[in-house]
Amino acid sequence: MNFKYLYYKFIESVTYRYNQIVQKYPKFKRNAMITLACLALILLGILIYFVYFAKDKVVEEKQDMITVKVKKAKREDYKDTYTVMGTIKGAVENEMRFELDGQLASYNYKEGARLKQGDVICSLDPKDAMTKADYAQSKYKSEVSAYNSAMERYKVYEELYRMKALSESKLYEAKYEIQSARSKVKAALSEVELSQSNLAKTNMLAPSDGILAEIIIKPGDYITPQDVIAKFISDKGTNFEVDVPEKDVHKLAVGQTVTINCDSYHGKEFTGTLTEIAPTVKERTRTSTIKVSVENDEGKLRSGMFGRGVILLKELKNVMLVPNDSIVSLGESAFLVPVVSPDYRTPGEGTILMRPCQLGERLTDKTVVEQGIQIDEFVVIETQGQLSDGMKVKFLEAIEDTIDTTPQK
Repeated sequence: MNFKYLYYKFIESVTYRYNQIVQKYPKFKRNAMITLACLALILLGILIYFVYFAKDKVVEEKQDMITVKVKKAKREDYKDTYTVMGTIKGAVENEMRFELDGQLASYNYKEGARLKQGDVICSLDPKDAMTKADYAQSKYKSEVSAYNSAMERYKVYEELYRMKALSESKLYEAKYEIQSARSKVKAALSEVELSQSNLAKTNMLAPSDGILAEIIIKPGDYITPQDVIAKFISDKGTNFEVDVPEKDVHKLAVGQTVTINCDSYHGKEFTGTLTEIAPTVKERTRTSTIKVSVENDEGKLRSGMFGRGVILLKELKNVMLVPNDSIVSLGESAFLVPVVSPDYRTPGEGTILMRPCQLGERLTDKTVVEQGIQIDEFVVIETQGQLSDGMKVKFLEAIEDTIDTTPQK
């Protein structure tokens, strides 16, 4: 069939019909021209809109797309730690004082010496104590002699009383003399014991096995019971003491493992266990003191050293975690986690899927996901705006980081 012939026949028919209408209705030609002009303007406007404005709108909509940061879901180990700074101290530190006044005579050991329990650390001048002890001993012997004389006299009076040669009142006087002499003997014996004790106190003994940490007062000075002579550290263990802000105390618990580093032993770690948390808060600093028992068998840690500790708060194995900020709560037991389904036709773009999940333990800044998220799905961990199911977004995959969480003090 000749389409060109049919086209010309169609044009000829339309032209003929148009001429008939114009002859019959003279105003139709002018109206038709106006109508055609209007149609041409409308078509031109539509063309301009699609060529310029519609294209700009598509670009603008594309630019307004929210950008999110995502991370591939996977199972991993988790450690939550807390970093502290504190001081190494002996488990038992003694401030050594004499119980007597006197002149400090001498030390038997130097600072840093290791002592056994009962070793004499230092001594006071024993002259006064020895004089008092000798006097007490002499007085005791005198009172014993007086007691013995009273006993002999009573026996003689008793014999005379049986012979009716002595009155009963004299016998009672002799008996009272014995009681008085016995009391004086007891008092004199107490003085002897006290003087012997004071003489023994002129020697300062090591209270246990340990180290003479510091000599404070030198020989020749006169001292009183209020003066600290020296510091002695017992061998009963080593502590790491830390002041923790009151807002963080609730994170800690007795039995937690602590790893300690000291500048004096770079690269060496000491292991300890949190053994004590103070029940009170210091009003001035708003802190509580904790004590960590440290393994120090080699004796490398010395009292007064500065240390940094890392307290292991919690450790989980083979769990899936999402940031707490990514979780959308719909109630007490319904939770959603946004994931991105990538559009593989347009790299870097995808669709938000609000995934219902069953959550587990809530940690410091993450939560365990027990069900609802599959391995290698892109979980949203950061967003620039509000998300909803089915929303188109741009996404960036986060750089892999460690899971250890170490809040700073």
